[in-house]
Amino acid sequence: MTPMNTVRTPFLNAHRVRVLDVAVVAWAVFWIVIGVTAALEIGHLSTLGDTVVRTADGLQKTADMLSGLASVPLVGGSLGSAVKQLGDTAAAAKSQAASAKVTIHHVSLILGIALGVGQTALGLLLYLPLRLPWRREVNDVRRALAADSADPALTRYLARRAVESMTFAQARAWGGDPWRVVESGDARPLADLELRRLGLRR
Repeated sequence: MTPMNTVRTPFLNAHRVRVLDVAVVAWAVFWIVIGVTAALEIGHLSTLGDTVVRTADGLQKTADMLSGLASVPLVGGSLGSAVKQLGDTAAAAKSQAASAKVTIHHVSLILGIALGVGQTALGLLLYLPLRLPWRREVNDVRRALAADSADPALTRYLARRAVESMTFAQARAWGGDPWRVVESGDARPLADLELRRLGLRR
């Protein structure tokens, strides 16, 4: 009986590629959700600026009402300077609150992009150099099979790829010299193992 199940396949095979594809998509979705959530949470801090603006508006209205008393004898002089200071404080608070809102918006946007897009790009940067050569290899073999699935050269190539992934113990399970099996012309069982690793069939 041909010991097909005893052959060790290289790290990548059709099953592992599917698992890695799902893992990379899950990674991307996770970080996009984290990025959006972080951006929204930080963006909510801008409501503090709205509170400051409303408080400053109240102070400004108070200053406007008190400014009418500046002309009152005896109290008007000292009150006028206090009212002016109150109005200046309200105006400064409104300006700083508006600036803080813009800053918070920018920070939330930058953080959201850094987490969502940055981490997704990092995952793809690490995975694509592994995934793209695999896809090219599978496509090349698929085209060769479509052209001539019984091509002896293709069968020997696939068989050699299978043999190269064997340990010594696994090679012994094939009679001790799987290369002899390849050269003897009975390479199809080994070639089929490599096709199975690639997720293909004749």
